[in-house]
Amino acid sequence: MRARWGVGLVVLLGLVLSGCQVAVDGAAGISAVEREKADRRGEQRTAVDGALQALAAAPALAYGSTLKDGSGTAVELRFRITKNGSAQGSLPIEGRVLQLVSADKQLYLAASADYWKANGANGSDQYGSSWVRADATGLPVDAPGLLSPAKAADALRRTLKLANPLAVPVRSKLADGTEVYDVAGPLGALKVTTAKPYRLVSFAPAMLDGKTGAKLGAELRVSPVGGDALKKFQTDLENAVGGLGQPFDALTQVSVVVLGEKIDCTDFVGNCSVNVDVVNTVVGTPAAKVHIKLNVEFSADGLGGQNCAAEADAEADATTTMNCGVKFRLPNRTASYQVMAKPTATAELRAPLDVNAVKQRLQAEFAALGG
Repeated sequence: MRARWGVGLVVLLGLVLSGCQVAVDGAAGISAVEREKADRRGEQRTAVDGALQALAAAPALAYGSTLKDGSGTAVELRFRITKNGSAQGSLPIEGRVLQLVSADKQLYLAASADYWKANGANGSDQYGSSWVRADATGLPVDAPGLLSPAKAADALRRTLKLANPLAVPVRSKLADGTEVYDVAGPLGALKVTTAKPYRLVSFAPAMLDGKTGAKLGAELRVSPVGGDALKKFQTDLENAVGGLGQPFDALTQVSVVVLGEKIDCTDFVGNCSVNVDVVNTVVGTPAAKVHIKLNVEFSADGLGGQNCAAEADAEADATTTMNCGVKFRLPNRTASYQVMAKPTATAELRAPLDVNAVKQRLQAEFAALGG
């Protein structure tokens, strides 16, 4: 009995083991069609990885975009930025053209008064006529913070991690015949060349930041900047810094109060002047100068009204004595008149800017970049 049970057990185990072995040996694997799809996805991943590595390693990038003006005419905009954040050019932000210069870790903007009003800036009427030093974090979208080579590459990688990994790669051709992958993600699509050297051609700005990126428009074209183009970028950026003039300062706030009004009139001549003390108070980073504008309305019964104006530069948080005067035309008779004066003052803040020092630092930066 024991022998028969022993033999039967051995045979049974042998049958079970034989059955398992047959099942493994008979596995069919994936089909040729699926293998081809997997290979195509692998080729696309290689191209995208190579393109983003090249993007991150670029010393500088040039971005191109298209915006339609009020008449419907397409306007081509160009913006260049180094790996360190120095930048110059124009971008379409919320449908408006915004000019930017970033140098020596300071950002300067030029935009219409409507743009400044829409974004709640004090002094918007003044800002619309000059360059303004501003904080990138106060922009509708922090373009300099998103578009530098390494930051742009990192943001695009993060977005592509959310894309469907099993999506079938799609190829298309650009107008010049270059073949590209059209890679779709949850926030938009990008185009990458299919052949080496792999290069990012364009992408949807929303892919950089899901909340604010779309404010840069529907598409940004991108290309690396090096060699002679990098030297040209340096020259253009230095010239842009030289053209900033005395930019307004949006990083600080100023208020003024007029005190100590004193009117002085010369008998029988009609000359009247007023002396006032204008006190300015600055909140924020001290500006280079506070530019004060004084306006005085003179009036006298029987003589009408006259206005005068004066301007002065002052240090921050200082008191400035100012005066201006008018001349009334007196009638040919003896009479006395009571003269009234109503002085008002406004102030502008100008950002400190040492153009030569900034240019020297730019030259050192571009020399390190290979420019």
